Amino acid sequence: MVQWLINMKKLRIIIDIIMFILIIILMGYHITDNKIHEYIGITTFVLFIIHHIINYRYYKNLFKGKYNFGRIFSLVIDALLLIAMLGTMISSIMISIEVFAFLGIITTNFGRRLHLIATSWCFILMAIHIGMHLNAFVYKMKNKLKNSNFEYAVYVILILVIIYGIYAFIKHRLWQDMLLLVDFKFLDYNQSPVMFYLECLGIVIFIASFTCLITKLINKKKKIVNFVTIFF
Repeated sequence: MVQWLINMKKLRIIIDIIMFILIIILMGYHITDNKIHEYIGITTFVLFIIHHIINYRYYKNLFKGKYNFGRIFSLVIDALLLIAMLGTMISSIMISIEVFAFLGIITTNFGRRLHLIATSWCFILMAIHIGMHLNAFVYKMKNKLKNSNFEYAVYVILILVIIYGIYAFIKHRLWQDMLLLVDFKFLDYNQSPVMFYLECLGIVIFIASFTCLITKLINKKKKIVNFVTIFF
């Protein structure tokens, strides 16, 4: 039983890493061929379903235990990510010109707009979701780096990457897609694919780091509240 759980955990990590890579690739619609883009999208959605099947215990425990601010926040983000993924898949079918062409669905402006808002939210919510699960990893890394020769170098690099992520977020104007302030996504076809994907990665690191900091502050506040209630 223990070995089975370990294997499932490893499988979940592998699936999560593959999904992360595929979502980053999907952001570069202008880089991949449309047919490849659609097949990658289907693969990502299948992995997303498998991810939820593996994490079935999460759903079993939804109605157990108490709900504090941190747990409510996590639940809301997970629910929004699920909605965004479903919206992405539905809109993908609506605007498909390759994989689902046999359905004979006529591409409409509604389908394009739904895909634009769903994919942008999916990307941002994925980064937030990653950030919510980074605290344990960050704690381990801090202990390993403590008093080492690389401690401050790693911190400086991380700060620079976060600043780069903020720059990339502003450059790509993702909030316009998220709020449907534009009808079409304007992409730079002359930009190097490597630079484009590095910018996407920078955005994820920026948002994930910010989320990690927020969840850490929430947990600290929770500990302070628990400590105070012991004496009062």
